[in-house]
Formats: sequence, structure tokens, C-alpha cells
Amino acid sequence: MKEYFQEKQILVKINQGDEATFLEMYNYYAPKLFRHACYRLKSREQAEDIAQQVFYKTWQYIVKPENRIDNLNAFLYKTVNNLITDYYRKPGENSLSLEDISNETEEKFFSESAKTDSIDQDLEKVKVKEAIKLLKIEQQQYITWRYLDDLSITEIAKISGKSAGAVYVGIHRALKDLKKVII
Repeated sequence: MKEYFQEKQILVKINQGDEATFLEMYNYYAPKLFRHACYRLKSREQAEDIAQQVFYKTWQYIVKPENRIDNLNAFLYKTVNNLITDYYRKPGENSLSLEDISNETEEKFFSESAKTDSIDQDLEKVKVKEAIKLLKIEQQQYITWRYLDDLSITEIAKISGKSAGAVYVGIHRALKDLKKVII
């Protein structure tokens, strides 16, 4: 109950355009949104740009007196997903050369590999990440939100606009399909 009350107080301040509260919110959410964008985009630079745009657009939205945010988490994740979708809709953004793919893959996965203790774990991570890319977009989002972004079923439901039951079933099916792809 205390967490809910604090969240409501923060939302009131943010909706009033309180810059200090907005900066606190930025410090809390920026790493999460960056990680989410980084996972779904081709490079860290693109992910940084998208994460920054999320906060710029959020600020633009809340400074207008007629606009209010009811659920900050859902609002931010919906914004980042919309920006990623817009990014991929731009002509030429989906094309990568083989050199780009190998460089991106090495940079993304081997930088993470250096941090882990076991080569077997690294190979499994790469295998899972590649398998996730083979799933439907909605399934990729469910897995990313739930297991990488650590969002609750309720939060995912608010972001996706679906019922909690539909999200639960969607995650279950995504995991089932992921297991088929990995094996």
C-alpha cells in the first residue's frame, strides 16, 4: 500500500511538471529503457537515442496542462516500443550487411561473455537470444518485458492493452514456442 501511495505522489508531481521529480524518474528508468531498446535494436547508439527520445517526448507530453499520465511504467514502455516501431518503419533501417551483422553480434554477445564465468553459459545465452529473434514480435515483447525488463503481468497488460489473462497465456505460449526453437 505504501508503494502505491508513493507512486501516486510521484505521478502527481510529474504531471505538474516538477523537474526534480522528473530527473529522479529519469535516473530510475533510463537504464531499464536503454536495456530494453538495446536488446531490440542493432546498436547501443541507436538504443541510447531511443531512450533519450522517450524522456524528451514524455516531458513534451506532461508540460501540456491537458495531458496526464496515469501509469508511468506503462507510459514509458509504450513510448519506447512506439519509437522502436517507428525506427524500423524508416526506409533502409532493416538492412544490414554481413559485416555489420558479425560485428554487431561480436560486440553484443562477446562483451557480455567477458562478464560471465563459463563459456557454456555464454553459448546458451547466444542460443537463447537468437532463438527469441525467431519468435513472433508479440512473443519477443512478452519475453523481453517479463524476463529481461522484469515487469509484472499487470504491468505488461497495461503496456500491451491486453488483459492479464491474455498476457499470461501469451507468455506461456511464447516460452513453449521458444523451447521448440531451442531444441
